[in-house]
Amino acid sequence: MTFGERLRELREERNITQKTLAEVLGVSPRMVSFYESGSHFLSDEKQLCSLADYFDVTTDYLLGRPTIRVVGQAEKLNMLFVALPDADRKSIMDYSEYLLSRYRKTQK
Repeated sequence: MTFGERLRELREERNITQKTLAEVLGVSPRMVSFYESGSHFLSDEKQLCSLADYFDVTTDYLLGRPTIRVVGQAEKLNMLFVALPDADRKSIMDYSEYLLSRYRKTQK
């Protein structure tokens, strides 16, 4: 998924208009339309950080990198993981690797 597609998806999930998002970023609604269509990209990293903060996602997520989208999910998962004994953490890692390999097979 591209940056523009993710931006549109997040905006629509929040049920906000391009005009509202434009006000958050300090740009015109037309510029938000350009971002979503992929014909323009943000002018600076502050705008990218503002978007990530506004939607409570990572900048990596906006740029199409991880599948965990909400910062809180990753933090919660980490807190739960470190609270477990070593043997349980190993079991989770093994199972996670199994799930990932199974998922990858379905994507081919």
